[in-house]
Amino acid sequence: MSVQIQHDGREPFGDRSWEAGTEAERAAAWAGYNAYCGTFEVEEPGVVVHHVELAIHPDHPGMDKRREYVLEGDELTLRTQDVETDSGPASSELRWRRRET
Repeated sequence: MSVQIQHDGREPFGDRSWEAGTEAERAAAWAGYNAYCGTFEVEEPGVVVHHVELAIHPDHPGMDKRREYVLEGDELTLRTQDVETDSGPASSELRWRRRET
């Protein structure tokens, strides 16, 4: 399993080298992107667990990310675990649709 998600409107550096961008620009690019991969298991009907092996965040490998899911036809919906924010608990809902071939 592999996940790569980026925020809309990430600002380009204007240079494709790995050294491009100021420290603030690189920090903003990192904050607007999430990626991890690993194995997964269906823990119970409606629940999948992602076992993180590699991640853009250096503290996430070894973590389990529990996701509730609904599969309806060609659409898969995943709901993330709640996380605490300054405004209280929050979660995300992600939807994928199988591409027609």
